[in-house]
Amino acid sequence: MACGLLGAQDPPKVLRITREDIKEGKTALHEQSEAKFSQAMARHKFPVYYLGLDGMTGTPQALFMESYESFASISDAIALEDKVAEFGTLSTLDSEYHSGSRVWFAVYRPDLSFHSAEFVAGLPKARYMNVITVQIHFEHDLEFAEIAKTAIEAAEKAKSDQPVAVYQVVSGMPAGTYMLLEPAASLNALDDAPARSRALTQAMGESGSRKFLKNAGEVIAGEEPLLFAINPKTSYVSKEFAADDPEFWTPKPPHKKP
Repeated sequence: MACGLLGAQDPPKVLRITREDIKEGKTALHEQSEAKFSQAMARHKFPVYYLGLDGMTGTPQALFMESYESFASISDAIALEDKVAEFGTLSTLDSEYHSGSRVWFAVYRPDLSFHSAEFVAGLPKARYMNVITVQIHFEHDLEFAEIAKTAIEAAEKAKSDQPVAVYQVVSGMPAGTYMLLEPAASLNALDDAPARSRALTQAMGESGSRKFLKNAGEVIAGEEPLLFAINPKTSYVSKEFAADDPEFWTPKPPHKKP
């Protein structure tokens, strides 16, 4: 996900997201396998970067978020990847450790997002990612945008410090699926969540808050928040991205006594 972030004010325009469902007891082996894949990407100087996320809640799973500037660039990346035989070999070996996988495309929605510049600037130092998948009722996208606008105005008024990047899934999942990405430097963000929620309610006012909840209940069919840990071993980021926090992204090997 690092590509398109460096020197930019906005998150990537397009994400290709892969979810792998990890077999019970195979988490460590899966991490080792994915680490070999990211190392191979670096050796071949592959031009597409991605973040590897390990599920901390829900079923055992891993997410890989690749960033692109367009759908055409996804096609170019796939063609380039197919030319490297090592990638195919590693994918075959990796399949032993997960029971299934799913891929989807999502486009960035700046009109629904909050503090995009802060999202970009803080991502290299983030350790966790709260991924909220929202499913809205069919053909209620305009109403959902209005709800998001109300939430953004309240967050600005409450001076919220939690940036949110919103992506609309356009292929690979049911129509009306949105993903809210909330990076965090520590799990203190979860401790602070109730206070942020109260601040938003106060910013809306009592009547505004009731109206917001009523509209959200009519538009949103369901949502699933899942917490993920960002894994530097299974991620592939640029040197510039890693330079913002080298101890995390490129730790030095432990010193060995002579």
